[in-house]
Amino acid sequence: MLAGAALGLGLLGFIVAAIVQDHVFAAANLEVALPAFGLTLAAAIGSLVRQERAPALWLAGLGLAAAALVLGWFLIAAVVVAAACALIVILHAVM
Repeated sequence: MLAGAALGLGLLGFIVAAIVQDHVFAAANLEVALPAFGLTLAAAIGSLVRQERAPALWLAGLGLAAAALVLGWFLIAAVVVAAACALIVILHAVM
């Protein structure tokens, strides 16, 4: 139950941080991202204390909330990884 809440809070924090961001690769607004990370962390700790059997949910929620803290860097890294994957697919098709 709390693992799903952690995932939902992390996803919500990531979406809100992405919406209120001024520029695509700018630093994230910490007024939004830090409280979302704190709430997600509290829900994840609650899930650990209750020994729920869904660690992937709270881990994904924490990952999204942490990515919201460094959203600009996260987007730059995602662009680089996507370009590398496209290059690998093209080279694999050619060779």
